[in-house]
Amino acid sequence: MGDRRVAGNTTGSLALLLVLLLGAGGWNYHRNYQHELASAKTRPYSSYSARDVELLRDAVVAELEVARARLSRAKKGRARAVRDQGTVAGNVRQFDRTARASDAIRAASGDVAEREGMKAALDRELESRADAGTGWMLHLKRLTTL
Repeated sequence: MGDRRVAGNTTGSLALLLVLLLGAGGWNYHRNYQHELASAKTRPYSSYSARDVELLRDAVVAELEVARARLSRAKKGRARAVRDQGTVAGNVRQFDRTARASDAIRAASGDVAEREGMKAALDRELESRADAGTGWMLHLKRLTTL
């Protein structure tokens, strides 16, 4: 009879431990799921499919290369300053050329910066999706991540 009593106590302890683990796992899963939902609201591309995000990133990379080439051309077209043109009209023409070149460089730099920002945001979106996992791995991560 003594062995049966010890076995019954062990079974009860194991059942209690199992219930505690299931409760803690369920709470952790719910907490991680809520965190993912809140995180998805702050990501601008979270409603897009993964394929659409990849296609958009590829398009932004192509636009970035075009913008960088335009910036390079604008920098090459920069007017070299001459000390004095000799006339007021010559100085005004030189100022106009310099101002147009500076405007072109500024606009091209802005385009490059905008495209780089979009590319970085798309990279972060793809990275967060890759980190999350899919299928059973996603559920296991939600269950076990603290």
